[in-house]
Amino acid sequence: MIFATVLLRKINFKDERFRTSYFFDLDPLMRSIRRVGLTSPPLLREEGEGLIIVSGWKRVLACRALGLKEIAAIITEEKSDRRLFLRVLEENRTARRLGLAEKTGIILKLRQMGLPESQILRTYLPLLGLPATSDHLESVLALAAADDEVKQLVEEKDLPLPVIRSLLRFRPTERRQLFPLLRPLGQNKQKELLDDLWEIGRRESVQVRRILQRVEIRRALASAGLSPFQKAERVRHTLKKLRYPRLSAREEKFAAALRRIGWPKGIAIQPAPFFEDRDITVSFRFRSREELTACLVKLAAAAEHVEVDDLFRE
Repeated sequence: MIFATVLLRKINFKDERFRTSYFFDLDPLMRSIRRVGLTSPPLLREEGEGLIIVSGWKRVLACRALGLKEIAAIITEEKSDRRLFLRVLEENRTARRLGLAEKTGIILKLRQMGLPESQILRTYLPLLGLPATSDHLESVLALAAADDEVKQLVEEKDLPLPVIRSLLRFRPTERRQLFPLLRPLGQNKQKELLDDLWEIGRRESVQVRRILQRVEIRRALASAGLSPFQKAERVRHTLKKLRYPRLSAREEKFAAALRRIGWPKGIAIQPAPFFEDRDITVSFRFRSREELTACLVKLAAAAEHVEVDDLFRE
């Protein structure tokens, strides 16, 4: 390897054989380069009459965005794409956190460079912190083949593989309709929304577009008074009702009974999962005898209400 000053116009930005990261913010790096210059030269390789980027895409793109004409770089004489890529992978893996979208790009590149699937499963999935199973490899490759909007959402929200698998079941046009609903939600609620929508579509043999056109969903999405999170929550609750009408009705009755009782704040109450039996769990915290006594007094007062019996009615 040699150090050299190279002209940016000699770099072939169309050759992305070593690139695995696409979704990042260049502004912080550009500000740093303006202040102190490029402190870590990228790794390049001569290719024909030009140069290709082996490592340091973000740095080179930041320099180009700043309008620099030339930069310092390290030029490698290694001709094997695979050996170079594995070397760069090891450096990046230990130097910074890799997002899932970037990990999928790495796995895809390894496959394209001829590494056998058994070696990818045995060595590189665990190396990247991914479960070494065929199912996970299939999910990773499916994400690698997905459109950029999906990968950007995965990177932006740090989505786990279970949510990604649920999302990738939908067609690309359907996914675009779902992005505004998924962005405001946490991961558990994202998966719940996706799974409910998928099961409703399968049960009723209708497309996502038709489900989202239901009056209650259109009304929520069109409401100017709701935040994106509130809209997504309204849609999620509506989908849950559509998928589990009896369970949703039971939950509403339970919540209504608690309101009639005036259930005390600070004391959690939880029915059995899916109301599969009559057990109800109550929990609270206390840090003194006085706080314990206060909670017990509130519970005793709540128990005096005849509406408590409504908590057990189907």
